[in-house]
Amino acid sequence: MADLIILDSRTFFMEHKTKRDLNLINLVSEFESKFEQGTIDYVEEKTIYQLIEYYESENQFDKAMEVVDVALEQFKYRSDFYILKAKLLYNDNKINDCLQILKHAANIAPYEKEITLLKIKALCSKKKIEEARKCLLELRSDFLDDKLEYFIAESFLHEATKDYKSMYFSLQKALKLDPSNAEALERFWIAVDLSREYEDSITFHKGIIDEQPYNHLAWYNLGLSYSFNWEYDKAIESLEYSFIINPNFEQGYLECAEICLQEGKIKKALDIYIEVNNRFGPETENMVNIATCYLKLDKIADARMLLLKALRMESHNEEIYFLLGESYTKSESWYSAINAYLKAIDIDDTREEFFLALAKAYVKVEDYNKATINFHKATKVCVEDSLYWREYVCFVLKIGLYEEALQILDEADEHTFGADLLYCRAITLFFMKQKKAGLEILTEALEEDFSMYKLIFELAPELEVDKDINAMIRYYRREFGEN
Repeated sequence: MADLIILDSRTFFMEHKTKRDLNLINLVSEFESKFEQGTIDYVEEKTIYQLIEYYESENQFDKAMEVVDVALEQFKYRSDFYILKAKLLYNDNKINDCLQILKHAANIAPYEKEITLLKIKALCSKKKIEEARKCLLELRSDFLDDKLEYFIAESFLHEATKDYKSMYFSLQKALKLDPSNAEALERFWIAVDLSREYEDSITFHKGIIDEQPYNHLAWYNLGLSYSFNWEYDKAIESLEYSFIINPNFEQGYLECAEICLQEGKIKKALDIYIEVNNRFGPETENMVNIATCYLKLDKIADARMLLLKALRMESHNEEIYFLLGESYTKSESWYSAINAYLKAIDIDDTREEFFLALAKAYVKVEDYNKATINFHKATKVCVEDSLYWREYVCFVLKIGLYEEALQILDEADEHTFGADLLYCRAITLFFMKQKKAGLEILTEALEEDFSMYKLIFELAPELEVDKDINAMIRYYRREFGEN
């Protein structure tokens, strides 16, 4: 019976939501049609707010601005519409225009605190610190009874001066006054991250949740705090609560899915991304996320079908082409993979993983010249990551170019360091019959990171019977207590 009641309530909610959304879409279509034709005579105030809210949710700030301008033509002396326009300009990072509108609004309503609060935020964005501080001091007496907005404004000033600890404590004071204030909660996470107060944040948000267990933003902040404190299972659980409480909280789904993906909980991540797709509609970024999960689960056909569908929606997307290349790589369709990787690189040639994947595909078709070119490009795009140098050296060693391998390692040493490169150098020296020098380097590599020792035998299986190398591995295995 309980399940039936839940099902009925969900059905009612979905029907109500669908009806509401259809009404809103009709409202938007009617407004846009009249706006284009220049036939707008009068728009009801309620409709104005509905249209602005819709365009803001879609990040269509220009459209929202058109609605506000219509409102200002109808209500020339309404300060709230000037404030609304200033907020839109601020959110669209048009700070100078925002300050101009606020100046006009202040002439109409000189004692409106919201104008001053927004002005402080805008001035902080422009790094006009002293002017912002002066405005804040003028406001102090106005907030004797309720200092919530004052503490939020103060947090902007602290952020602008990079005093992140003070920013954190200002927002903490604001939330003690109102734990459900959305702006304070959203800014508080920024302050937590900037001040690195993750542990204190966990304790603080637990306190909020004890008082308000259905505060979805508090659960969200708690989840992020757990994540940055390396407590990933607790992070996932907390983030799940954020979107269970508020099923329309898209960011909660996405953060949770990202951590699941990072932690190898691929099926769980997939389920969340599919829920996002069903609830909020298909978007290429989310389709890419779903395809990533499919590939990790070796559901190659499902991934490819979804990626081709995404490509029809957005044909100039490097991530889609790269994942298509990955799908072809998994099915060993090397020329199709190469073609897809090349298209990804045509769109974005600053992604080292694209060049590495292309280089490996060229190796598979034995086009070693092109493989060499792309291994080299990968190291040039990301000189500081030893992975790309290691992959380049391993390739060169496998085709027997030992002198070239040493040259690459010498170049790598100018930019980065890694135990993997020490192993590569040792193996190169073994191949060049310089065993004594190789053993010295190998000692350094084993001390730096013993867990990577298997790289020796991956590159040179014949060394598995070398007594000296095996004796060293046995010694360091005992030293580091590894099996």
